[in-house]
Amino acid sequence: MTDDPRPIRRTTSLEARGRWLRRLGAVLNSDGALYVVLLLLVWGLTVPIRGLWQDDTLLLRLARVFQGHGFVAAFTPVVTPLRRLYSLPCRLALATPQPVLTMHLIFGAVWLGQALAAGWISRLLMPGRRLTRFLAICLTLTATSDYLTNNLTAIGYNISAFMLLLTIGCSLRYMLGGSVGWIALACAAISVSIWTIDVAIPALPFVPLILFWRGGTEAWRRILLLLSALGLTLAHAAQVEWRFLHDPASYAAVALLPMRLADRLHRTIVFWAENFIPWRWVFARKVWYPRPPAAIPWWGMALAAGAAAAWFAFRVRRPQNPDLPERTARTLVLAGIFAAMALVANAAYAGLQMAEIRYRTHILSRTWASLAVAISVGWAVQQWPRFRNVFLLVPVLFVGFGVWGGLERQDLWVSTWRLHKKELLSIVTSAPALNPATAVILRSPPTPNLYLATEAEYLAQSWLILLYDDPAIHSLRMTPDRGTGCRATPEGLACWHEQQAECVAAGTCAADRFPYETLVIMDFDIQRGTWGLVSSPQGDPLLGGSAAALADYRPARRIVERPLTPRQRALLLE
Repeated sequence: MTDDPRPIRRTTSLEARGRWLRRLGAVLNSDGALYVVLLLLVWGLTVPIRGLWQDDTLLLRLARVFQGHGFVAAFTPVVTPLRRLYSLPCRLALATPQPVLTMHLIFGAVWLGQALAAGWISRLLMPGRRLTRFLAICLTLTATSDYLTNNLTAIGYNISAFMLLLTIGCSLRYMLGGSVGWIALACAAISVSIWTIDVAIPALPFVPLILFWRGGTEAWRRILLLLSALGLTLAHAAQVEWRFLHDPASYAAVALLPMRLADRLHRTIVFWAENFIPWRWVFARKVWYPRPPAAIPWWGMALAAGAAAAWFAFRVRRPQNPDLPERTARTLVLAGIFAAMALVANAAYAGLQMAEIRYRTHILSRTWASLAVAISVGWAVQQWPRFRNVFLLVPVLFVGFGVWGGLERQDLWVSTWRLHKKELLSIVTSAPALNPATAVILRSPPTPNLYLATEAEYLAQSWLILLYDDPAIHSLRMTPDRGTGCRATPEGLACWHEQQAECVAAGTCAADRFPYETLVIMDFDIQRGTWGLVSSPQGDPLLGGSAAALADYRPARRIVERPLTPRQRALLLE
């Protein structure tokens, strides 16, 4: 008679299950799990249903235009001379089957990278201050003060900011005794940052202060060598930026608004203060266009924010080794340096177009403010341990409102995308594909209460290029809102684009010709929020009075009926 093996197997199975549960519990009880959850709540919950919004469409369109033009074309500047790497993430994304989702993943990775880099900088500056490092990471993850939080339009800005943080981290690592390789990494990171976009410039004067704060005069040789290498790396970019800022015909001349010094100072102080008033990230967002119906209920956002704040409070209050001591004056000086960096970063963007709605004004300052708060709270907890819980209430509020602010941004982008998706689907439903050399006019009355995916002419053209995979498509966004229009002639429509109405009327610039036989016109239905094909010229206010249009306008001949392509479905998240 043999022993029954089943009890042994059952015991082994229970032990294995117990080990798995213990490992799972250890993971959930780790800082890393909290970081991932905060990232998902702030950025990632709605990624699968969040499409393109504004200038992210333009960036993807430029990536499509430059496709097939060789290696050099990949570094063509976008709008400003320093933005040579600005559209690179979009070019990488366009090479995948799901470009929009790929861009979101890049954005999320960079957002997490910024937080971890802030924690790395904190550890290098203040070794042994585990609480300060933990606070720096969590506060940066949930710093959602900027209008473009979670928006793909800001992907280049965030990459540039991330590379600046890596530059500072690599610089500190070399100064603290690292090999010369850290100088090479710092120079490479600052090159990527500055040639993506000029976000880093307001922070550069503070780099020597940070290095001397940490290393003192004893490390002056290493600091001098490091700063010399960074200076040589940035020399050409500085010349390019100087010429750009002083060129009266450049984008800077348009983007930088004339403003009295007092007004600019007031705006700067307001922007800076908002870094430290997290409830405004939820309840005092500036409005650009009428907000669509909510996609995420307010109570759901509040519940998620409360749960995240509770988990953070549990983790931040856990028993741990005390932070290593640091002199009070030195600590407050460091916190002041980061607070000043946030102030200067806000000042640099205070005079730009759309700054009043916090449009890309806080992309860099949010990290410096997070470090300032983390250092200050860590110092206060160390100085007065009896009031530890009172001081820790400050970052708990920042994390809770920061998560809520991230969800609020996700709600805006998702609710807007629902309308945009409906609008764009109506275009490819009316005309799934077009014969070569077809021209498209999207015509609408004024739409003051809507923000369309095709709101501006460059956005309409960008979407048409992407949806029809045709970089050379001939198009016009015709609406009184943008100052565009057409008149019928025997040869076709004579049209003027944005800012051309006066010169076309005066005969100082040529009208854009749209032959009737190659033309497709779509009208926008405000009530439905969709585009519809103008299938016949009969009775049309623009075409109906032209004998040539009545004879030649036949849009059905230009349209190819077929199912949506994989690329169209990917762009529209179908």
